[in-house]
Amino acid sequence: MIKIIPIALIGLCMSCGSGERVVMKEGAVYKVKNDNFYSNGKDVTELLSKNEKEDIKATLKKRLEAERIAEDKKEKLEKEQKKVEEIIKKAKKKQEALEESQKKIEEKQEAIEDARDDFLKAKEKLASKQEKYNKLKEKGKLSPSDEEKWQGRFEDLEAKIKEYNTIYKNLK
Repeated sequence: MIKIIPIALIGLCMSCGSGERVVMKEGAVYKVKNDNFYSNGKDVTELLSKNEKEDIKATLKKRLEAERIAEDKKEKLEKEQKKVEEIIKKAKKKQEALEESQKKIEEKQEAIEDARDDFLKAKEKLASKQEKYNKLKEKGKLSPSDEEKWQGRFEDLEAKIKEYNTIYKNLK
């Protein structure tokens, strides 16, 4: 149906008396209206032989067919270009989504590393405090109130370690 419409329009234009210009190989320019031929605005239908008329019509027909083919190719190319543009658009959206996903992964990885670092620092601090406590206890320099303070510190540090460990495990 799509191919028939341009051909029908060309036929309609030719039958309605509109003229088509035809340039022949030898350089002569003719205007064709229905079955009449004009050159430089003058009717030369009677001056042309049957073969010349057929050559002019054949040249016109070839040109119109070439124009139709060119128009078809142009339409196909435009459709293909639209498809390519859609594909590019979809690819850009996918790329943006992948970049966003990559960013989230990197942020999560950084959060995991931070939580791990916090956990390890708290463990080191607890070990250091226990070592200091043990040295003071061995030397007998701790009073009962000091013992309570140290136990409070240990409980706080153990709670932090538990908290950091929970955060770390939840992020994994």
